[in-house]
Amino acid sequence: MEKKLSVRDLVLMAFYAALALVLDYVSAMIPFLQMPQGGSINLAVIPVFVASYHLGWKKGAVTGILWWLIGFLMGLNNWFVDPFQYALDYVIPAVICGLAACLPKIGKVSNLYSGVIVMMIFKFLSHVLAGVYYWPPEGAARGSWPAWTYSLGYNLWYNLATLVVALVLVTLLVKKLSTIRNDFVGLK
Repeated sequence: MEKKLSVRDLVLMAFYAALALVLDYVSAMIPFLQMPQGGSINLAVIPVFVASYHLGWKKGAVTGILWWLIGFLMGLNNWFVDPFQYALDYVIPAVICGLAACLPKIGKVSNLYSGVIVMMIFKFLSHVLAGVYYWPPEGAARGSWPAWTYSLGYNLWYNLATLVVALVLVTLLVKKLSTIRNDFVGLK
């Protein structure tokens, strides 16, 4: 039987979402983290990943949705062509990061590593699809081979940098916090 949602869980989800928003806002003010035509090394995924391991993947996904929704209301994510593009660029990546704890432990390797890596790959693929169909390079058709190669190359670098930063920081934070508190339900 599943536990009910407690006030503590609501407060923690709000805390993680607020921390993600602050990191999103701060990241937007640091020029070297930004790509020239959108996208950035996204520090905001770190609290969403930590929320997933701390509270479980369902509450982690809700935290991702809260991060996106409040950011949308604050005007942080407003590059809008149509609803599908918006979902691929913003909503799906936010939710994907919150699902990190749903992956199983692989042998002796914790789901901490596999969750961050696999979910960052899915986040990357979501951005690539948005780039191929909504942000092709000048002179290329949507869905064409040049659009695929451009989108793969463009999105690879900042997502790879985000993966490295997230893997290091999420691992350090979760390991340290889980030794202090033994209530990390998503950590396997």
